[in-house]
Amino acid sequence: MCGIAGIHHTQAIAGRHDVVLVHSALDRLAHRGPDDDGSYQSGGTVLGHRRLSIIDTSDAGHQPFTDENGRHTIVFNGEVFNYRELRAGLEAAGHTFRSRSDTEVLLRLFTLKGPDFLHDLNGFFALAIHDRETGELFLARDRFGIKPLLWAHHGATFRFASELGALEVLGALPDVDRASLAQYLTFHHVPAPHTILTGARRLLPGHRMTVGPKGISIERWYDLASVGPYTGPDPASDLKDLLQDAVRLRLIADVPVGCYLSGGLDSSIISALAARSHPQLRTFSIGYSEDPWYDESAHAEEVARHIGSDHTTFRLSREDLAEAYPRLLASLSEPFADSSALPSFLLAERTRREVKVALSGDGADEVFGGYRKHQAELRWRAPGALERAVVALAPVWRNLPRSRESRWGDAFRKLDRFASLSGAAAEGRYLALAAFEEPGVVEDLLRDRDALAGMRTRSEAMVAPLTRAPGLNGVLLADVLHTLPNDMLHKVDVTSMAHGLEVRPPFLDRRVVELAFGLPDR
Repeated sequence: MCGIAGIHHTQAIAGRHDVVLVHSALDRLAHRGPDDDGSYQSGGTVLGHRRLSIIDTSDAGHQPFTDENGRHTIVFNGEVFNYRELRAGLEAAGHTFRSRSDTEVLLRLFTLKGPDFLHDLNGFFALAIHDRETGELFLARDRFGIKPLLWAHHGATFRFASELGALEVLGALPDVDRASLAQYLTFHHVPAPHTILTGARRLLPGHRMTVGPKGISIERWYDLASVGPYTGPDPASDLKDLLQDAVRLRLIADVPVGCYLSGGLDSSIISALAARSHPQLRTFSIGYSEDPWYDESAHAEEVARHIGSDHTTFRLSREDLAEAYPRLLASLSEPFADSSALPSFLLAERTRREVKVALSGDGADEVFGGYRKHQAELRWRAPGALERAVVALAPVWRNLPRSRESRWGDAFRKLDRFASLSGAAAEGRYLALAAFEEPGVVEDLLRDRDALAGMRTRSEAMVAPLTRAPGLNGVLLADVLHTLPNDMLHKVDVTSMAHGLEVRPPFLDRRVVELAFGLPDR
């Protein structure tokens, strides 16, 4: 993975000042790509790239990368895991290559197929391709938003970058977006396509855009809701085979590879599958010696013994957390308040000392309905005697102590939440469960009717997927389109890239996700 940035003038020639700005933006992205940097200038366009060398670590993989005839130039952040088979198909058709990188394969496919080449890719990416002949700039983001891509447009000048801080370097951005601030206070992140700043946008997952003399066009190139039903005879067997292959592909690298292993089901599955084909697999987890309530390291160590991995548990003290907190804040280029970002930051930092790539279990809960809210949704939709009893006892739960800090307090909190949301519409339940603050709290903090109205309008887009798939699958679709990229994957990206660590989630292999969404919701 890497960092990219660029400026594209549709009615002017890029000058020395633009080159300086792009290099300054690259400096802000140095943590994403500490191994190399480069830039390209042609006409009104300047592209920049910071490289984290994973595939073909030689100079042949340097970016920006220009094709042999000099027409197209690409900057690319991410990995395409099926690039070897794509390359083999091209070579069988007579094409030759001058590097072993996936970047060159991408650019060749684009020159042959145009924007539809994206459908051939199995991986995660954010990319920009400049066409010197037409003067157009093409940009795209992967299906599930694993890699970020932010942009801003003012007059005849377009700017893009991997992080908001780098985008700010490329040009002054207007004030704080008050509706985004309301969203942040409610959800602890700002859902795409918006950002905390009025002039900056985030390209949605599965979308592409073209910037040229005629303006900007944005379109969806991948739609998970259009996936057809699963028609095979044995979904469990097919899932096992697909997931094993997804892990196999993500173990491909020219640098050391390991796995995050928390001891939970998701990371344990990935680590177990990786250990089958990767002797002496390195696995990593964190433990809290002073806070046993949060310490799950014993589970991780038990799984590691079972699969035979070379396991390391990083023991964190409260002093470690306190020391890392300001460093985490300094690494964030936009507001983000997921409390698990702090341990994720430290896990990435210490894992990077041992390996350069780590596989993770991210995405499994959103794709397969692994959260308690998904179980609750099924119970809300088809309540039995137990569910009706919990609802009837709502006054009791409201008057019992509720807290995440104790087992009984947490149980009372969940029972109260279940009872209070039982009569709500699916859309209302979804937003309530996604929120960390009550509407009244945010209203008192902001006292801005326009901002709150803007947030409510944007919330309609968050719950729109509920109607695009039946039953629980609608909830899962909303999670994959919103919660996953804006919270979970954003957290993984910023905390891992702060230390130059590439994290790969096999559960978000397109084939795995599509099989899951092809199944009925029960």
